[in-house]
Amino acid sequence: MTLRPTAESVLESGIHGRQRREEREIQKIDLQRARRYGIQEPARNGRVKYTYGGIVFIYDPKRNKEITSYKATDMALTSSGTMCTQPIILKKMQEFDNAHAMQLREATRRKTLQNKTSWTSHSVLVVDMSGSMRRDDVNGARCRSDGVWMALARDYVKRPLTTNVRSSRTDLISVVLMRDDAEIIFNCETTDWVLYNKFIDLRHWTEHRPSGPGNYMPALDAADDLLMKNQGSNCSLSLMFFSDGRPSDHGNFPKRMGKIAAKFGRRLSVACIGMAETGEDFSTLNAMVDEATSYGAVASFGTPSLDADSLSNIITGLASSLTTSKTEMTNMATGEARKIRMDIKRERVGTPDDEFITDDWNCYNTEHKYVARVWSWSTNKNEWVGIIDTRCIVCYSDTREREIQGGRCTRCKSCYFCKSCYNRTNYNYHRQFICSELISKSRRGVLIEKAIPSFRVAIKEPIFGEGAERIVRKFRFLDKQNRFIGPVMVAKESRFVDNDNAFEKRMDYHEEFMRTQSLASEMAKQFNNALDEIPKYFRNKEIVAKHLVGKIPKIEFLEPLVVQTNDPGREDKEYNVLVEPMLEGTYEKFNDNMGMVRGKTKSVSVEDLAGAMGNLGIGNGPSLGGLGLGAIVEEDSEEEDDSDDELIEETHNAPDRGSYNIKSIKDAHIPQSFSHFTYEKSKRYFMVVDLQGVLAINPVDGTKCYKLTDPVIHKRRKKKKEKLRKYTFGRTDRGEKGMKAFFHTHQCNDLCRLLGLPNESE
Repeated sequence: MTLRPTAESVLESGIHGRQRREEREIQKIDLQRARRYGIQEPARNGRVKYTYGGIVFIYDPKRNKEITSYKATDMALTSSGTMCTQPIILKKMQEFDNAHAMQLREATRRKTLQNKTSWTSHSVLVVDMSGSMRRDDVNGARCRSDGVWMALARDYVKRPLTTNVRSSRTDLISVVLMRDDAEIIFNCETTDWVLYNKFIDLRHWTEHRPSGPGNYMPALDAADDLLMKNQGSNCSLSLMFFSDGRPSDHGNFPKRMGKIAAKFGRRLSVACIGMAETGEDFSTLNAMVDEATSYGAVASFGTPSLDADSLSNIITGLASSLTTSKTEMTNMATGEARKIRMDIKRERVGTPDDEFITDDWNCYNTEHKYVARVWSWSTNKNEWVGIIDTRCIVCYSDTREREIQGGRCTRCKSCYFCKSCYNRTNYNYHRQFICSELISKSRRGVLIEKAIPSFRVAIKEPIFGEGAERIVRKFRFLDKQNRFIGPVMVAKESRFVDNDNAFEKRMDYHEEFMRTQSLASEMAKQFNNALDEIPKYFRNKEIVAKHLVGKIPKIEFLEPLVVQTNDPGREDKEYNVLVEPMLEGTYEKFNDNMGMVRGKTKSVSVEDLAGAMGNLGIGNGPSLGGLGLGAIVEEDSEEEDDSDDELIEETHNAPDRGSYNIKSIKDAHIPQSFSHFTYEKSKRYFMVVDLQGVLAINPVDGTKCYKLTDPVIHKRRKKKKEKLRKYTFGRTDRGEKGMKAFFHTHQCNDLCRLLGLPNESE
């Protein structure tokens, strides 16, 4: 429909129409506005019904004549939003609004539907079209339903297309209308300009008018069916649920949402959006979000103010979440989609720990299904080291058990014998064959002695945690009677499918984690030592300083192991998982690899930095825009003239002269100061960030310790390039960009100064 200025909207009125307007105190200008801005729907005898600003206007287009008008029953109780702000008008893409364009598009869509491996995302949008969505209390929109369709057209289709965030061939959208039953009006449509035009058409009530109740259960069933259309593991999924109130039907809606989320976990983004005035009961939507989160989905609940721009902000954020999910599922080196593992069962977050073995546990404790090797990592050697097996090399009995006994081989020092096998074994044969084979199997023949509770283990099949890179299961050591012993552990492995050489691929994957966490642990020990050195700089108050410094939390990283199992029943007979102790307490992220500081600063994206540093010269030029990033310099040369091979300095810098207030150092300062410390003490080779874990308090003496896991290390790319080539830290290593992001948000405190760390932001 072509819009004309309201003043030029010439309208003929009859006696009946004028009388009705006078009786109902409706102005002719109200009809002109309704004709220009209103929602259209067909009326009897070829007439058109317009609804806008609390007014319903019946119009005869053939005679350009007013038939009648009256107050809308769905007008907001207090004030009509559309009477305050005129609706946002979106123009159709005319070149795609014709039969030829639609035919071409349909041919492309059919090819996409046939090749499901090409899908990169599928969004299912459930939109409440119950009668209350006719309410006209949304500023910038004709009514609630109009606000939803407008925002989806503009922010979920048009904006991603114009910014090339989404593809018209591989990103799909489905739409479910929620009324007394569920109606699927778009079934796996490609995200293109034809779909954009269709969303604009939905703003009118020519085909779909809000009416009746809003029943949740049929809509959730339909959404589930649509999400299951493509069970391929490289397609990112999103479920948006718009509603303006409580469900009209009855059922356990959170449980139903949980069943959906349990199928997909983190691969699924869920958003429930409450479209109503403050005070509306959205407890059901909140519970649905909580249940989706408990099964690993990335879920959120939003209540926009009844304003089109507020709704747009939420939808834009949800579009960004889908983009983030797609990025996680993309191989950054090749640009190809990575396949998510589909053999995963999930348990609800908060499920109590089992006290004994159940059917959910896989046990490795028999002659045929057993632990083969246990691996650790050497930071000094930067390589794997095998833990010497205390089981008898001949009969596999554990020599540490009292009734068996035994000892370590005095010749090869690489294995153990139980007492009876040692007496029976031909020692020359042992030395020539068994020991030689054992050493050759260990990588580079490096073995260490390290105590572990047992060589019998159990791994729980359902996962209880899922991150961008890893899935997490519960893991326990077992005694001879298959009872749990030792600490509660977790087992981590990749959430992605390995295409070939699964065992070696997993070992390579674990290698980056082990290297990262081991190096971070060494730096944490240096940091703790540096804290202990602080009191000596307070000559006259050393005892007081020692007392105060003792209250400063230390840093400790968990020590992981890799457990290699042998199970003839598995397709990949040799299997391995990375294990570490489970952290007890409130798990938090204290900073991340994008510059975020807990409770203070949002992450700084690469795009933000690129824009902020648009005029920043590479080299020693001044920092611009208050960023203070000039302290980190991109090196021009491949190598620095630095003959020192030590990666981490063990000496500690004295603080500058001046007064210091140790009492001013807060617990929240410690993670940031540690990241800064790692940058300086590694001679600016590395920076440890993405610090996450728990702040533990010792119940005996009250001392505190940050117990951390899964850090990120940024490595300088051009400094000591050859020397650092073998130090790889995975796809989360952002190099100098990550270091700059850290200093963009880091503010040095008294602890940084007491540790002798220069203020890099000056």
